[in-house]
Amino acid sequence: MGELFAELLPEMIGLILTPGAVLGCILLLRTPRPVPSAAAFGAGFLLVYLFIAISALLGGASDPDATAPEVSHGAGLVVGVLFLIAGTWLSTRPRRPLQERPKLLRELDIAGPRRAFVIGIALGVLNPNLFIMMSGMSIIASSPVGTAGALLAALLLLLSASLDFAIPIGSFLVLGNRARTALATAENWMLRHSRTLTLAMFYVFGALFTIRGITNLT
Repeated sequence: MGELFAELLPEMIGLILTPGAVLGCILLLRTPRPVPSAAAFGAGFLLVYLFIAISALLGGASDPDATAPEVSHGAGLVVGVLFLIAGTWLSTRPRRPLQERPKLLRELDIAGPRRAFVIGIALGVLNPNLFIMMSGMSIIASSPVGTAGALLAALLLLLSASLDFAIPIGSFLVLGNRARTALATAENWMLRHSRTLTLAMFYVFGALFTIRGITNLT
């Protein structure tokens, strides 16, 4: 199990570092119903990841003989290449004006829990880290850990993804109104550096997954 945990560490870190999830959660913590809306947003996001995990487990991820290691290594390699391609494509695109935010993020300014949940699902599906979750589940599928081990590993991936929401919400609950200034600062910083953060994620994890995939396949 320790070996599987080590293999999943890049995926776990990648799931924790999801700029869109963190930014969306911060935006919702500044609305009239901060905690319910942010929690609903996180629930929508995590529902997408949970669907992937359940589909993989039912598809044989708990059976060590169901998926060959080469398949999981190839899946990770594909994710890495896709991230590098996406990073290259984004690098050639014109910069978005600082005051202009994606439509779904603008919707969060006035969203209540129900709308936040729906937007969370939408952003979860459009989120590139979706492929990181798929890569993680493919690693689990080829690991000889049995059903209990596969369930625990999938839970670790989901818990990693949940930190994008648990940390901001927890900070807000502990600090209360004192957290609003910090949240506003974090929001402005992430909006100003959203392109850089996205490119860093694409290139760093793209290179990591590509190198790991090639190394494991050769």
